[in-house]
Amino acid sequence: MSDIDPMVSALDFYLFHMKRLREGAGLSQEALGVKVGYTGKFVGLVETKKRRPNTKLSVAMDALFEIPKFFEAMLPRIAEEAGLPPGFWEYVEEEARASRIRMYNQNYIPGLLQTEDYARAVVKAGRRPDKVEELVATRMGRQEILLQELPPNVVVLLEEGVLRKVAGDLETTRQQLSRLLKLIQEPNISIYVIPTNAQVFPESSFTVLSFDKEPDLGYEESVGGRGRLLEAGLQVTELGVGFETIRESALTAVDSEALIRSLVEGA
Repeated sequence: MSDIDPMVSALDFYLFHMKRLREGAGLSQEALGVKVGYTGKFVGLVETKKRRPNTKLSVAMDALFEIPKFFEAMLPRIAEEAGLPPGFWEYVEEEARASRIRMYNQNYIPGLLQTEDYARAVVKAGRRPDKVEELVATRMGRQEILLQELPPNVVVLLEEGVLRKVAGDLETTRQQLSRLLKLIQEPNISIYVIPTNAQVFPESSFTVLSFDKEPDLGYEESVGGRGRLLEAGLQVTELGVGFETIRESALTAVDSEALIRSLVEGA
């Protein structure tokens, strides 16, 4: 644990005690994973800072080691140190459970679909280099839900201007657009482009999360990347209706793909 110092950060404090308690109980990473509902690989990724600890893992370890609210209580501090917007940590937890994700984005390609270089270009403005890497790691970690045996159905509405913006440099942008072309070949991912001549839509980007046996949740973004998770209710219903209204103005899936491909070839 030479690279983990519990005096340095909330994340290091979390990981130091996670490994200390695991080893004190005589558990391998694989054995701990079995007890908390994860694979040993996942536990290893968390302990080496390649994946972020989440609520499910934290609550399970609190129960296993009989230390109520120890690990779980650290999560808000970890999120704060990483520079994650208020409300976003809770959103990530719900996103990982959703069976359907509908996103409308006005300013940039959503994190769930970003390449690592694009993500770095988007988040680096005004942030310390170490915080940038933490944020990029969080975004890359979120994308694992797309690799699940039963991945969520993802429908994304992107303003055409988002695709034409340069993030970092032309090559970074071209690689990002190329990734979109690969993603839309997957049966569970659809991307529709809102042309520049469409009418003006809501002032902020938003997401609607749907679940198999639970009501929808919403997430609404605001200035500076901040946002808030919206519980089931009228506002979430309005977001769902708004999403379908916006989709009516989008190009078809075929035409959207053709537009993205033309931008890749012209980059």
